[in-house]
Amino acid sequence: MRNRRLIYGTNAFISIISTIGILIILNYIASWSDLRFDLTDAKLYTVSENTAEVLNELDSPIEIIAFFKDIGADRSDFQDLIKDYSRRSGNLKVKIVNPDKKPGIAKKYEIKEYGSVVVVYGDETIKLRLGDPISGGIMNNSEEEITNAILKLTRDINKTVYFLTGHGERDIGDDVEPEGLGVLKNALIDEGYNVREILLPKGEALPGENSVIVLAAPKQAFTLKEIGDVKGYLDRGGKAVFMIEPRSGGEIVSVLKSYGITLSDDIIVDPSSKLEGGGDIAPIVGEYTPHEITDDFRYATIFPYSRSIDALDTGDSSSVVLAYTGQYSWSETDFDNFDQGVAQQEETDKAGPLGVLAVSENDAGGRIAVFGGVDFVSNIFFDFSGNRDLFLNTVNWVSGDENLISIRPKSAEQGKLTITNKQTNVIFFFTVILIPAVVLFSGVAIWWKRRKM
Repeated sequence: MRNRRLIYGTNAFISIISTIGILIILNYIASWSDLRFDLTDAKLYTVSENTAEVLNELDSPIEIIAFFKDIGADRSDFQDLIKDYSRRSGNLKVKIVNPDKKPGIAKKYEIKEYGSVVVVYGDETIKLRLGDPISGGIMNNSEEEITNAILKLTRDINKTVYFLTGHGERDIGDDVEPEGLGVLKNALIDEGYNVREILLPKGEALPGENSVIVLAAPKQAFTLKEIGDVKGYLDRGGKAVFMIEPRSGGEIVSVLKSYGITLSDDIIVDPSSKLEGGGDIAPIVGEYTPHEITDDFRYATIFPYSRSIDALDTGDSSSVVLAYTGQYSWSETDFDNFDQGVAQQEETDKAGPLGVLAVSENDAGGRIAVFGGVDFVSNIFFDFSGNRDLFLNTVNWVSGDENLISIRPKSAEQGKLTITNKQTNVIFFFTVILIPAVVLFSGVAIWWKRRKM
């Protein structure tokens, strides 16, 4: 009996040592070969398609100097992220510096806090603050910050997005109030664009090349001269994004019709969106037409308070609707009842799906994108699911940067599990009754068998 126990014990010890040895060898091989497996649901340790495309086009040396302590969660998180950068581009050189041990380098780049990262391209530099004082690691948007810094430094041409003002448009300087567009402005800057305003009533001229104009929900009408200026800009091959809310912008609607896009005088109502977290006048959109803007786009978007859009064949412009509401939506045109809180589908109302985004190209090389509302990019809704990506993809396409269109980095989201009472009872039966009973009876059976030996 003692010999048998010795043999069993020896075999168990050898098995444990062998398993540990195999794990050590596999870990060494993985480390030596830079072999990585990202098993997280959101692919938190794999760079996004956007970053991959930027790195693939990198043909000049870029240096990234990171300032961290020798030990810390922020340093570890940064190393996990930057490894995938280095693996994808041989032109990327990474250096991690402890500013306490090398104060000369820290002074050269004016580093005053841990978690700072400097991206160097020739004589130009961009300094980033990636350390997160709350979590102790790095910020969730660190990949976006690094990639945009590379993009800004390596771009041969700086492009500018101009917001037209002077007619009650949404405020791009407001990043606090729900209806402001400050979050949108910051996203455009992070995307590598300069952002400016043009006060049309003051007579400021519209820009030339390497620019995009944006009209975000004007409240007051344009003058004939201003309409002529906008139309002339588009006819010369200009790039523009229009966001026209219901019951407004009639003169702009007339201009857009000549470029193959028509906006109906209505409000989209979709009661089914309540089930998805929207509302009667906040339709959830999940149907997209194949296009450079929507390639590999699989996210829902929400379009509160929007009008419907259709594409026309004008001969001089090619236009297409890219995003549609659901089949249970309809085009509400009875504004009197709507203003009193009543919205009921009539036989004369156009039924869904209804377009909320359309794009057009003209013979002069101009590109136009038209949205049936503006609330979808306001501070409160901009980061809802795919809203940010859809809008930035659209701006990239309009500006001619469609090669950069992809889904931006995502942060981890808390998973939720919803189970029914029946499923709860099944789990209780197996975990609390069945499995413990099997273990108990097995133990008793083994004890009884050994007692008989």
